Amino acid sequence: MNGLRFLFFFVTSTAVLFGLHFFVYLRLAQGLALGPREASLLKWLLFIGGLSFYAGMFYRKWPELYQVLFVGRVWMGFISIAFAFLVIKLGFDTALPAHIKGITLITLMLIASATGYSLWNAHGQPRVKEVRVDGVKGAPPGFTVVQISDLHLWRLGSVEWLDGVAAAVNAQNPDIVVITGDVMDDTAKALNEYLPPLKKLKAKYGVYAVAGNHDHYAGLQDFYGMMAAADINVLRNRKADIAGVIELLGVDDEDPRLMGNFAAFLKERITPGGKPVIVLKHRPTDFEPVAEAGAALMLAGHSHAGQIPPLDLIVAFYYKHPYGLYRENNTWFYTTCGTGTWGPPMRLFSQSEVVKLTLFP
Repeated sequence: MNGLRFLFFFVTSTAVLFGLHFFVYLRLAQGLALGPREASLLKWLLFIGGLSFYAGMFYRKWPELYQVLFVGRVWMGFISIAFAFLVIKLGFDTALPAHIKGITLITLMLIASATGYSLWNAHGQPRVKEVRVDGVKGAPPGFTVVQISDLHLWRLGSVEWLDGVAAAVNAQNPDIVVITGDVMDDTAKALNEYLPPLKKLKAKYGVYAVAGNHDHYAGLQDFYGMMAAADINVLRNRKADIAGVIELLGVDDEDPRLMGNFAAFLKERITPGGKPVIVLKHRPTDFEPVAEAGAALMLAGHSHAGQIPPLDLIVAFYYKHPYGLYRENNTWFYTTCGTGTWGPPMRLFSQSEVVKLTLFP
């Protein structure tokens, strides 16, 4: 991420995050009719909570701050959920102005319950979701593709959790395993302990991956090195032949060489009427040119299905294909909500998943 891009991200994210905090402060202070002292305590609590996320970002200089970053991520999730519930509360305040304090107390209980459930829901092993994909001309009947995505491995994650993911993947006896980006969220040195479970991923015709935006942020060469050490084949804007019957085309959608030239890139690499082509791409975008080029299937991630409100609504509005299975003409498109989480380790209305796609002609 270059300096200008980082500055834009930092300024925008800071404005949004502390704007959320200010809204939460106003609604709670007014809704609970807090006195000056209580309102001041609430203000400082919210301010310090908001700073915890940014303090943790300096972990590369002071590794101990990574613990603070974990707290900050949970806090960020709590504030997002609080904002969403307090926006809904505005309607009840208007309809029942004589009961605003009671409504505020009930809203606080709902916020606490949703936060607790979201943490619990995201904590366990991902579910295995089975998806049947019909009409893939030329595909061997019952050919299985297991997709994982958005692992977001970092030093405070769980090796045991990744071991469970590998076991769930291998239990599907896949023909191929694909990883659609965002494997890394830390330095390669900090992720050495994750290599053994990554190496356990097995498939009849191999394990393949493409880079996501966070793999670029963590360091693309480190990503390549980690994947090579785990015997995972990275497809950067190239194809791989699978058993002579299917082709995989991996796309690095952070590569500036593809910008404005993606349709031409696809047409050069996909032969209509040839072997069925599965496109691996991190972001769930550009489905139309993929369909026009004649690919059989595109697999993507990145969206996380929003994880928590109001991010789930923002994702649904921003992406045309935010989560699930879609079809256009003879091309299928699956966007996974991710195997791991990013930012808040929380999910309210979605579940982390390992996706087993079974192809039929």
